[in-house]
Amino acid sequence: MHEILNVIRKRQSTRAPFNSEHPVKEEDLRQILEAGRWAPTAHNMQNFQLIIVDDRKTLDAIERIETVVSETFIRENLQQLSFSEEELLKKKVGILGTMFPPA
Repeated sequence: MHEILNVIRKRQSTRAPFNSEHPVKEEDLRQILEAGRWAPTAHNMQNFQLIIVDDRKTLDAIERIETVVSETFIRENLQQLSFSEEELLKKKVGILGTMFPPA
């Protein structure tokens, strides 16, 4: 139980633009696929596929996809939004506004 609590406490989400030049180590990929294979679904009844993209042209195309930050999301979550790492550390909750795409 201690291990799972450690994992939960230390988990983090990375919100950064996709970078096709950032390779995934083969061992990390194997672990990601294993985690996906064992991930729960409702009543274990939902079929899904895990797709690995390693084609350079496709990765470059994915990297060029422009994302837009939802104004509704910003309005609804403004209280949790921090605009500096210091502010985020002080609040101990929320998301860092500078992690959003420039758009």
